[in-house]
Order: sequence, then C-alpha cells, then structure tokens
Amino acid sequence: MQKIIQHFITTTAFLMLAISGIYFFVAYAQMQESNDAESQIQIMLFTTAAVTYLPLGIWMFKNKLHSRAPYVIASLISIALIGLYVISRTVDLPIVGIQQDTGSIDVISKVIQASIITTSIILIRNWHKESIILKK
Repeated sequence: MQKIIQHFITTTAFLMLAISGIYFFVAYAQMQESNDAESQIQIMLFTTAAVTYLPLGIWMFKNKLHSRAPYVIASLISIALIGLYVISRTVDLPIVGIQQDTGSIDVISKVIQASIITTSIILIRNWHKESIILKK
C-alpha cells in the first residue's frame, strides 16, 4: 500500500510541476503575441497559476503525506481554473469576452488538472490510513 501511495504522491507532484511549466510557457507565448489589455490580464492569470503550482509541487515532494494541505489546495486551484476555462468559453466576460480558441495546450492542461484533482482526492482519502501505518 505504501508503494502505491508513494507513486501517487510522486505522480501528483510531477503533474504539478508540469502544469506550472505549461502555464509559464503559455504566459511567455501570450507576452510575445500581443500587448493589449486582454493579453495582459491573461498573462497575469497564467503567471499566477504557474507561480502557485510550482511551490505546491515542491511542497508535495518534501511533505510526502504528512499533511493534506497541498493536495486540498491543488485540487481547489485546479477545479477553479477548469471552471474559469469553461466560463470563459460560455459567458461573455468583461475585457476578454468569450474565448473562441481551444488548442492542444488547453486540452493538455485541463487533462493534467483533472489528473491532479483525481490523484489528490485519492491521496486525501488515504491520508488517515497512511498516517496510521507510518506511525507504527
């Protein structure tokens, strides 16, 4: 059981670092494309997401399963970003409007975020069981 949990921890932390890298890449690409107000807001969003995911991923590597906090935070952020993505494609948001474009990076990032949510939930559910095993 401990090997499986360790695998989930490593996978989740790796996914966190991967999504951080993707968001840094997207922010950089957006910065190269345009410099209008809409682009600046998107650059800030992407950079904030990248900067948020990066320390969470490192925290997961260091923390192992001593605390549920990084997994709960990662799940909540991922749910919020997926929700914002869906809303930006369906509702006319101020400044950015309705986004029409959906690229491969969008799909990849949402799959990674869904994976983060899934693996985090698995770890959160097994947290109490593993903490009892680790104390013995």
